[in-house]
Amino acid sequence: MSTDIPIEELFEHAKISTTIQTAVRTPGMESWSGSKISKEPTKIYDINGELLFLDFSVRSQMRGAGVTGYVRVGSKRNIGSPIISYELGPKRWDFKAAVGKLTPLFNKKFPKLKVEDVKLVCYSYPKLGVMFKAVDATGSATHHIFDVASLAPVPENKGKAVEGFFAWSYLDSLTDQMKSARSRQYEEASKSLKEIPEKERASMMKAEVFGKYVSKYIGTIFPLIQTKLLQYCTHYNYDETRSHHCFVLQGQQVDDYCAVATCQMILCYYRYYYSQDQIAPALNYTQGSGCPSDQSAGYEKLTCNHLDATFDNTPTWAEAKTQIDALHPFKSGIQGHARACAGYSKVMLTNSLYIYDPWPWNADFKLAGSIKWENWNSITHTNYVFTKLTCP
Repeated sequence: MSTDIPIEELFEHAKISTTIQTAVRTPGMESWSGSKISKEPTKIYDINGELLFLDFSVRSQMRGAGVTGYVRVGSKRNIGSPIISYELGPKRWDFKAAVGKLTPLFNKKFPKLKVEDVKLVCYSYPKLGVMFKAVDATGSATHHIFDVASLAPVPENKGKAVEGFFAWSYLDSLTDQMKSARSRQYEEASKSLKEIPEKERASMMKAEVFGKYVSKYIGTIFPLIQTKLLQYCTHYNYDETRSHHCFVLQGQQVDDYCAVATCQMILCYYRYYYSQDQIAPALNYTQGSGCPSDQSAGYEKLTCNHLDATFDNTPTWAEAKTQIDALHPFKSGIQGHARACAGYSKVMLTNSLYIYDPWPWNADFKLAGSIKWENWNSITHTNYVFTKLTCP
């Protein structure tokens, strides 16, 4: 496994960071207590062929409980902070099953091509796909990508500033300046890790399951924690029988409906109910091309201007935090993809957003999408839509 960072070092980052997050009861990760992290990660490659991410699964030790989530880390220093995200719950796709279904279809469609390699790739962060590397009779190689969940062929980006369904390289998108800045972020994270007393680090690494480790060190972290999730009622607690979340995940019902599904989630929070097909025209959606970067006018149109939607293509962490503190969800835009944000967390030096991602697609819409804590520094933030209710 080719990586700029030793796997043992990445595993240490994953386990210790998750130990801390579980111990301080980061919202959504409370159920990880009593779970164990796997030492054998799932490899995720960039479409340029380089190793990009490693996903360490977190599995409950209770009989029949299964996977409670995943810790994603970057495989290279120039990706930045080692922890990319904590995904909550099991994955709704299966790479091996996808390969099994796609292979005969690929061979039938391209009978003159010989498959040389098949990889799990991140074709448009954070969306994953199956990439076939194939050669023709002359030895010329071609690459073909299919979404790992919907199995649809993924087209290349033609340079349009849209949020839809196409492939681009995460690593190739990083400029030299970005790589330099992100390498410094990794060094800072490693320095922070080493500042934990050696005895404490050893105890965290030795602990079999999360939630069993308590120390004076964890106690010193509590003043450095800030978290907030959007909720209407103060009695909210993840394990209360009658508790409820006031923000609901909606999966994208079409591969390039990410912006549409994101708008649906945000409008639902404000109690405006529309189907995704009703929302799409208001966002200037075009079949096969997705939605343009600025969708703010559509948010206002769908709410008869009762909602003030502001487009921001240079969002900051402070702006995102202020939005959530004011109880306003927003659209988090990244290159080629849209998600909804309904919370934030600041644990020590790490700032994270609570992301409701409409990907992956699933035939059962109730099982589509995913929820995660995503490190602010792990991605390039592009086009946001901040929302708030207009006052008379």
